Amino acid sequence: MYSLHLTCLPEEVDLLSGELWAAGTIGIRELDAGERITLIATFETNDLRERLLSEFRSLAPEWEQERAVDWVQLTHESWPPREIGERIFLAPIWSNDPTPPGRVRIVHNPGLACGTGEHPCTQLALCALEKFVEPGLRVIDVGTGSGLLAIAACKLGNRNVAGLDTDLSALQAARRNFSLNELHPLLIAGSVECLSSESSDLTIANINGTVLLSIFDDLRRITGRAGRIVLTGFNESELPAFLRLLPDAEVSAINEWRCITARIS
Repeated sequence: MYSLHLTCLPEEVDLLSGELWAAGTIGIRELDAGERITLIATFETNDLRERLLSEFRSLAPEWEQERAVDWVQLTHESWPPREIGERIFLAPIWSNDPTPPGRVRIVHNPGLACGTGEHPCTQLALCALEKFVEPGLRVIDVGTGSGLLAIAACKLGNRNVAGLDTDLSALQAARRNFSLNELHPLLIAGSVECLSSESSDLTIANINGTVLLSIFDDLRRITGRAGRIVLTGFNESELPAFLRLLPDAEVSAINEWRCITARIS
């Protein structure tokens, strides 16, 4: 067995994990290295060494031969089920843990790209959905990725939910996660510009701050009068830019990450 070690920022973990799974890793571990994360991806052969060292050269890559380890088991141990907020139980596909009373179970495959539920911004968004999802609302998840937020909206009692993404591989991952939860998704390939005005009562977007600001006018446009908008994916230093746009927004936080929720008047 061989392992590739990469040093990255916390916000890069989901994307890099997806790329490593696509490259053929059989398991990924995360180690906290202070303000950065060390990703350790295991490969069965030495064949990809040169390609991966070149592809990830900006992340201080290191390649090592390893002693025999049950990496599948280690991967399972690295992705335990977790309770999020007051009502959500996020369970990887291999988990047999019972759903705690009063919680809804969301099954997901952490091996799929575009979001695993581990990032604080995903957890902030899930908590916002717990608070604001109501039956009958039209919910749109912009930049749905693996579909976890759209799935949560369905599991929390709303069936009029759409997930939107420009990345076809993300939509494939979302479709698989919907299937794991025995749900039939409405998934849209495209950007927020393709949506009609006031087509959503609750618009949620977990994307990086720069992208959110660039599409903010459209996010606001698709959200109906008296509707609500939930934005996350940015940190404390970026918060003022969003509060200038939504001065009455409610702010929630996990560590340096922020989420804002505001009603559109």
